[in-house]
Amino acid sequence: MEFSVFRQVLIRALGHMQSIVEKRAALPILMNVKLDVTDNLTLSATNVDLELVEHVAADITLAGKTTVPVQMLYDIVRKLPEDAEISFKQSGDQLIVSSGRAVFKLPTLPAENFPAMAGSNLTTKFQMTTGDLAHLINQTKFAIPTDDVRYHLGGIYLHISDEGKQKLLTAVATDAQRLALCSMAAPVDSTEMPAVILPRRVIGELSKLLEDANVDDVMVELSDTKARFTVGTAILTSKLVDAQYPNYRVVIPKGNDKIAVMDRKQFVNAVDLVSVASIDKTKSVQLTFSMNKLVINASSPDAGTATQELDVEYNGDTEFTVVFNVKFLLDVAGQVEGDKFKMEMQDPLSPTTIQSMDKKTDSLFVLMPMRM
Repeated sequence: MEFSVFRQVLIRALGHMQSIVEKRAALPILMNVKLDVTDNLTLSATNVDLELVEHVAADITLAGKTTVPVQMLYDIVRKLPEDAEISFKQSGDQLIVSSGRAVFKLPTLPAENFPAMAGSNLTTKFQMTTGDLAHLINQTKFAIPTDDVRYHLGGIYLHISDEGKQKLLTAVATDAQRLALCSMAAPVDSTEMPAVILPRRVIGELSKLLEDANVDDVMVELSDTKARFTVGTAILTSKLVDAQYPNYRVVIPKGNDKIAVMDRKQFVNAVDLVSVASIDKTKSVQLTFSMNKLVINASSPDAGTATQELDVEYNGDTEFTVVFNVKFLLDVAGQVEGDKFKMEMQDPLSPTTIQSMDKKTDSLFVLMPMRM
């Protein structure tokens, strides 16, 4: 095997690969990237549950395939000059990597032993814009639990929902304290897709591919057990979370009658400022609504008290107080699009809905108050 490739072409693909591979794997070959040289250079990385294949343009002298430690190769390429041309040549059980006067000899393992994710019948196949898929993910991923205890909540629930006569592609994530929902018109050929839970890990890798994408569309392929996303020259395949997602609609309140409308930036800045006094275990912030006024308050024995007032539109006749975890409140408010948003509340312990006032909005957030 012998080929050469420019650094700027290779570095992005290797960056994607090294984040897929486990830093410590039971099998040494799982810490390697597979290099398959035919008409171009194909790189593959896997952690068994997730597989990424990416094609890179290269100048091929001699075809072949092998595997090398991905972290070592990535570190070498990362530290070379931006305009460097890198040559690769296999010699026995080593891969010789050279650029200019620098020469590296990397250990290899046989490509035949590299595990490939078993193919499955991906029954649903549809295309959507990279921007739309990124929007669905970015509006919801912050609400995925960061622990592995609640396995059935460990990802984004992607499914088709019905709103009247319209079919919507809907993404939902929740950690039981907050819920994020984003919907858009279902792409052509997606209406019969299975409801799937995309794992947290694949969401992270897919976000990187979409952010780096230089193409307009992404191909989505789904079955009951696997998902595959083709973004330009990269193909990301993942197992799905094998669990039943809970009926999230039961926690979305319908009759919240206390409604406050406010400027989003002012609110975020005020909560963030007041939060300097929220350093106790609860990390709480108190919101007190009255006629056209909101008082934001946080306090702790060690940090004292912080208070700020905002002008708001509020429909209540009497004063109403509710307490939230300050981080969760800022996470949700930070995702709201547009200049103004509304909070719909019922009582201090019932779920609160938060939504942009922009009529084009396609996202809804639910936040559970804290019991104080």
